[in-house]
Amino acid sequence: MEQIQEKKRVIIFIDHANLFHNIEELNIRIDYLKLKEIFTKHHHLVGIFMYMGILDKILPKKLTFLNYLISHGFIIQPKRVVVSPTGKKKQKGLDIFIYRDIVELAEEDSYDKAVLLSGDSDFLDVVKKLKELKKDIEIWSFKKSISKVLIEEIGQAKVHYLDDILDQIKY
Repeated sequence: MEQIQEKKRVIIFIDHANLFHNIEELNIRIDYLKLKEIFTKHHHLVGIFMYMGILDKILPKKLTFLNYLISHGFIIQPKRVVVSPTGKKKQKGLDIFIYRDIVELAEEDSYDKAVLLSGDSDFLDVVKKLKELKKDIEIWSFKKSISKVLIEEIGQAKVHYLDDILDQIKY
């Protein structure tokens, strides 16, 4: 009798600022539903979190985008963007916010595998902590924006590049 393999429970954590700056530089738009589909192809999706800086006044175009994501199951994790007197926009503590959620949900055994969409070296401790907790983690990033120390810690086999799937996720 053939044994049925249970699908791994997966939670996707998206660092929107990291993704946004790369796609803006490439001058492309991403189909977030296709991206979600690729990440969950062989897994049971527990949740998909989008971490993003939000201004006090949300422009209609941004509100439409947020409502679209929410209507398709994305959980928006907003962090207030502060505008300095010179007009420079800053979001503080977003990586810590992501780190906290990844670790807390792992400790609660809410997932088997975390998919982190960010190549930021700030997530080095997340990788170490998930190894300690015996949780699987996969990193997705653009080749030009992934930290070498992050690759060394997680191992090349668990690193995937958005560059390689752009033709599948571009609008």
